[in-house]
Amino acid sequence: MKKEGLSRKERLTKEKDFERVFKEGRKKWIGKVALMFYVKNGLPYSRLGVVVTRKIKKAVKRNRAKRLIKEVFRRNKYLFPESSDIIILPHPGIVELNYWEVLKAFENSFHGERSDKRPDN
Repeated sequence: MKKEGLSRKERLTKEKDFERVFKEGRKKWIGKVALMFYVKNGLPYSRLGVVVTRKIKKAVKRNRAKRLIKEVFRRNKYLFPESSDIIILPHPGIVELNYWEVLKAFENSFHGERSDKRPDN
């Protein structure tokens, strides 16, 4: 059975990669849901890192925020910049939203930028 999570290569794991994205990356607000930093990585795929601050008080809610962001990325890679390292900082209000509301915020944020990349299924 195929594992559905993000593969190891699709995750940002090294501290130097996080530092590079924060230092050199561009910022983009995803509605009022999250702040995204991204920078080209020279690889044929994008990598994701999620940083959740303690402004989201409970660990259970921080983990839910991470799961929501990762799931939107995993299922909708066409929405994100190609061949980029991406870090997303969710806003505390994200824990009140469901998957579809978070997805809609990402779609609205990238409206027209990558619409030609959407899969036909």
